[in-house]
Amino acid sequence: MKKIVVCVIGLALASSVQAQSPQALFEKGEAHLENGEYPAAMLAFTKVLQQDSLKFWRAYLKRGYARQLFQDTSGALNDYSAAIRIKPDSVDGYFYRALLRRSLREYARAGADLSAAIFINPKNPVFYYYRGLCNAALKELDEAVLDFNNALKLDATFADALSYRAACYAELQRDTLALTDYTAAIALRPSAQDYFQRGKLRRKLRKSLEALIDFDNAVKLDPKFAEAYFARGMAKMENGMRSQAFGDFVQARALGYEPAEKLLSQYNKAEEVRGDDSLRIYGTKEIVVEADSPEFEKVMRETKIISARGISVAEFASSNLNVGFGPVVAPNASVVMTNYDCNMNLLQMRRASQVPIQCIAQLLRDEAARTNDQTIKDAAYQLTNIVREIDIWSSQDAFRVRDLLLNARQILKNLNAYLAQKTREKQNE
Repeated sequence: MKKIVVCVIGLALASSVQAQSPQALFEKGEAHLENGEYPAAMLAFTKVLQQDSLKFWRAYLKRGYARQLFQDTSGALNDYSAAIRIKPDSVDGYFYRALLRRSLREYARAGADLSAAIFINPKNPVFYYYRGLCNAALKELDEAVLDFNNALKLDATFADALSYRAACYAELQRDTLALTDYTAAIALRPSAQDYFQRGKLRRKLRKSLEALIDFDNAVKLDPKFAEAYFARGMAKMENGMRSQAFGDFVQARALGYEPAEKLLSQYNKAEEVRGDDSLRIYGTKEIVVEADSPEFEKVMRETKIISARGISVAEFASSNLNVGFGPVVAPNASVVMTNYDCNMNLLQMRRASQVPIQCIAQLLRDEAARTNDQTIKDAAYQLTNIVREIDIWSSQDAFRVRDLLLNARQILKNLNAYLAQKTREKQNE
């Protein structure tokens, strides 16, 4: 009887071992991997490979991935290489090894693996994208641009490829191309980093008011973006908003941004010497540095024309929306209109129905850049923000666009009233 029991137990154990086929072990390993149980996954895939490594060569890839997640990079590299030796046309083997090598900053080797993956499958945009990243890291910027070009040919909506191509263009001093790519990437998926980088480019091109709007959007998307607060502070300084800039510098310092700490320390030392607060006195609504100059009078005169025409444009566009007609809106408010399309002469010659609201915003920005008058700057800033929203909503929500146009009209009315008051004050002097 005892012998029979032993035989039964032995048969049961044998049956259990047979049940652990390579396929069953492979599936078990995948389940462990999905659940984040990396040691158990590695053990299961090892058992698979011990039984049949040729047929189940993918177990090397799976075990390599588990090892990579378990911080065993050397073991992971060995497994990916083993998979490639058994299956030389394994595109996944080259790709996984490339990603691991890139994470180890072995950019040349990673690029070679990606080239092999592209040779096997030239229709995958992701392979070109990652090779572009490797080339960019190696400062082979022209090669990187070609890779991003190929990725975008295969997938025109590949926003990350646009962002990194823009970064390459910026480093190559091709600023216009970089701006175009950042704008296209933002249209596909708004990103704090893309707004920030486009803002930096616009500051470089002395378009500090537009840069300010980009930095605004960057910190809205990422409220802990210290460098964007600092950059916004610098843009505000350039636009005469010095007291508001101070708040951004303080915020950047609170988030641990060292240049903000240095700037504020220098400021505090300077104030101790002077005994006053030269930064905060610029918080007043008006800076009269140029109030008596002929140039200032010209700015006031032209700004009054722009605001009056802008009121008519906004009124016409909003009223036409009520009866089913869309407003005259330029295709993309993020693209600066040329002087041929938008200038003071055309503004005065054309009817309100022929003038895009973007043109009003652009001309107002131009005037704001020529003066330290805070009210004009504020109006230009607010109107530009509204125009960008109109660009976003113009093809989606007519009611939203109408509300934005009414807001634009009110901003321009307030500005017009301010300019009229300034004119009366000047006449009474």
